[in-house]
Amino acid sequence: MQQTPSFNTWTSGFLFAVAMGIFLFVILMSSKTKRNYPIALLVLSFSGILFSYVLYWTKYNVLLPYFNSFQFIGYFSVGPLLYSYLLKLYNVKTKHLIFHFFPSFIWIGLTLIIWSQFLFNYRLGIRSLFSFLGNYILIIFHLALYLILILRLIQKNNSTANEYQKIRYKWVKILVALFSFFILSYISYYILVNFSFFNNQWDYMISISMTIAIYTIGYFVYKEPKIFDGEFFSELFIPIENKTDRFEDNLINEFYSNLVNYINREKPFKDNELRLANLADKVGYSTHLLSKVINKKSGKNFNSFINDYRLIEAEKLLVSDEDHSIKTIYFYVGFNNKVTFYKAFKEKHNCTPKEYKKK
Repeated sequence: MQQTPSFNTWTSGFLFAVAMGIFLFVILMSSKTKRNYPIALLVLSFSGILFSYVLYWTKYNVLLPYFNSFQFIGYFSVGPLLYSYLLKLYNVKTKHLIFHFFPSFIWIGLTLIIWSQFLFNYRLGIRSLFSFLGNYILIIFHLALYLILILRLIQKNNSTANEYQKIRYKWVKILVALFSFFILSYISYYILVNFSFFNNQWDYMISISMTIAIYTIGYFVYKEPKIFDGEFFSELFIPIENKTDRFEDNLINEFYSNLVNYINREKPFKDNELRLANLADKVGYSTHLLSKVINKKSGKNFNSFINDYRLIEAEKLLVSDEDHSIKTIYFYVGFNNKVTFYKAFKEKHNCTPKEYKKK
């Protein structure tokens, strides 16, 4: 006799965690920092897996079978998403990152096929493909592979030479610990299921690991939301005895040094459409932190700070032997128009660019 779908205390709690995960996803995706997107999608992936489990335990998967594939999208997404987030966190550039999500895209495609079958009432003989791609050994291999990639990435970038890097490393350790706990829970399930003492409470172990991950990230969003904007001034990571004005000054100096090195190396000021948010995203700071660093160290606002670099570049071109037109110069170094360029130049040199060139 088929059981009637129903909830118990465990499944009700897990369903609430799913709702919490979706709520966190919306919060993180609505932030201005694109670096949050992988973490937001990671939370959503855990929520999708957890939702599939809830449907299975409550027997609602019989009534709603088109949601069963959510777990497989999640399994093949969590590793690449965490890896992608850490690449951005460490400012490591890599090509072809999109290929890491190829298994996820396959399952998204299969999910769309499943939905279309229910919608248009037709069937395709691809059950064996589902069984192969959803095999737990393949999932474990994929999860373990990304744990190895993540640990190698951390090892290569595991510098704790300054306070910023130390604080970042503590946050990374929390994320990796949550991911490792999830993998361990998943593997343990397929080991313990072969023993006679296995029951529903053991079955819930994987879901508990995902619930902990969702609520841990949720705690950080509530307690220290700045951490998701790339800002690591956190009560959770900085010991109380270190929280002095001198400590913050040292941290600001480190941030400023990183910023100046990036500007000199990449010359982002040449972008005529450069904005505070754009530069913040490139260097991994929040807009608030970047503005604070610039104001405190240079005594200028963002536009004046960037224009200084543009003027230095313009000066080099003006005194060079090459015959550059004024229009070519101001546009090349990042100014949008002649008026702004002339105004900034005269404020610095008390003369026009043409007069400067003749000197």
